[in-house]
Amino acid sequence: MAWLIGFAVIGFMLAPIMWILPSRRQSQQAAVRAAARAHGLSVKVVAMPKSRRERVRREDDVFGVCYTRPVHNKKPLPAWKCWLLDIPEGEDDLQPCSPEILTLINECRDLLPNDATMLEFTPIGLHVYWRERQADEKVVADIALCLNTIIEKGKLEIATR
Repeated sequence: MAWLIGFAVIGFMLAPIMWILPSRRQSQQAAVRAAARAHGLSVKVVAMPKSRRERVRREDDVFGVCYTRPVHNKKPLPAWKCWLLDIPEGEDDLQPCSPEILTLINECRDLLPNDATMLEFTPIGLHVYWRERQADEKVVADIALCLNTIIEKGKLEIATR
């Protein structure tokens, strides 16, 4: 009986420690986000962008991640957004991007994950919104390559020297 009580006491002492340990999914997310930071991307958990219809219907927020490649411009360039999903005509009310940028996005589209929903350019940088499904370091490297390619070829970062 004393052994049983001893095991129960030890079990109650170890239970909180096991509860605090991160799950496999959380450890994987931490590794992927650390890889993104190593590639010069900032990572932020955000509510995913909504189409006009979703905003009008006041649909619930779906959370995902925004990876941002910062740009350093003295003069801000015009902001734009580009859906990576098929949005019906008239469902978006976004600032359109130039045809040159749209061509670059289409060229780099295969580097982005399937669950990426939007590319957005602001004075802060170039952002990609996605859900991090089936994420690994290779996907993050491809995202960084895509964002860098769009910024360099699209001349979205003006040299400050």
